[in-house]
Amino acid sequence: MPVNHSCALVDRPVRFADAEPVLAILKRVTSGWSWTAVSDGCDPLLEVRRHGAGFVIDEPDRRAFTEASAVSAACSLVAILLNRMVEPDPSMLCLHAGAVSLAGRNFVFPSTHRAGKSTLTAALAFAGAQIVADDIVPVDCRDGVGALVASGVAPRLRVPLPRALGRRFAFRAWRHKGPDDGHYRYLALPRSSLARFGERRDASAFVFLERAGGARPELLSVLPEQAMKILLVQNFGNAAPSDIVLARIERLALQCPSLLLRYDRLSDACALLKELAAVDLASAHATLRCGVPSIAPAEFASAPAPLPAGRIVRSGDVVLRSTADGGAFLADRTGGGIFALDALGAAIWDALAAPVAPLDLADELAETYPQIERTRIEADLAGLISRLMEKGLARPL
Repeated sequence: MPVNHSCALVDRPVRFADAEPVLAILKRVTSGWSWTAVSDGCDPLLEVRRHGAGFVIDEPDRRAFTEASAVSAACSLVAILLNRMVEPDPSMLCLHAGAVSLAGRNFVFPSTHRAGKSTLTAALAFAGAQIVADDIVPVDCRDGVGALVASGVAPRLRVPLPRALGRRFAFRAWRHKGPDDGHYRYLALPRSSLARFGERRDASAFVFLERAGGARPELLSVLPEQAMKILLVQNFGNAAPSDIVLARIERLALQCPSLLLRYDRLSDACALLKELAAVDLASAHATLRCGVPSIAPAEFASAPAPLPAGRIVRSGDVVLRSTADGGAFLADRTGGGIFALDALGAAIWDALAAPVAPLDLADELAETYPQIERTRIEADLAGLISRLMEKGLARPL
């Protein structure tokens, strides 16, 4: 028989239809979410129901999908509910990241592909750090300065664990083993290892991770505009207008030092972060040489298209933020998009203020940027104009 359960994150309950194992796991891996049975007459936010050996998650007006196990279904529901908590609130950002408190400092690890964010978070927790969030970090911007909001979710690892993590880590992960389906394992840590759900903490630094075999452990400084490019990609709290979202992320990147942590062994990464937590972060940041973390492909990537004929002019209600490297961020207040441009893209955007023929513009750019091959200039120009027109930010005359 379907049973509705309320959750502290959202206004409407979740319905579980023959899906008690999923609810049991959610109660184990979340703290402070206040799962409580409520009247079945309530209109549910979504339904979880058994389907063969797996479970279907069905949310009205969104695509229903099936998870193979109760653990995987619980993983998806955690992400969905944190997203739904943030979606309608214009005061919130939400980062795909992890966050830990170490010696009074709150480090945020923005997600980069397979760089070890979750394993490093767990290793720091084993060493006494407190987890603020493992995979999704809500950020409360109500008072101007973003505050990290503790998610109340236990950390989760992919299994089987790579041998490179070492026996000590594997033993600790086994000793603290929680729900596990052979693909994901939640860790059952002491309550003191998790920050209390909803607790606000100021971010101390963003630490971008780069893990590679044989890498010498080191910390590098990251420029604010480089940090912004990644944080914009990792943010999915977009209820506020795009120019406000851009301003908030810019403020975070300027107020919090950003660093790149290169490492191979978890023990080395933990040792470097412990050292970092014991010093003045701004001073340490100023003494490090610069590094550039991996960034997702640019929104305006080059497209294999010919330059359009006729004249083109930019349009739309756009807020522009220039960066120290000559690039820019565009916040489209009408369409809601935020786009990062490199120096060449920013120059193209500037030139489109008045109607111009793309071939003429290519000639001007070739003179201004002689170090860039003409073929690349034309490819970038064609790709950018195509994307601008697709987004309604440029039009032909």
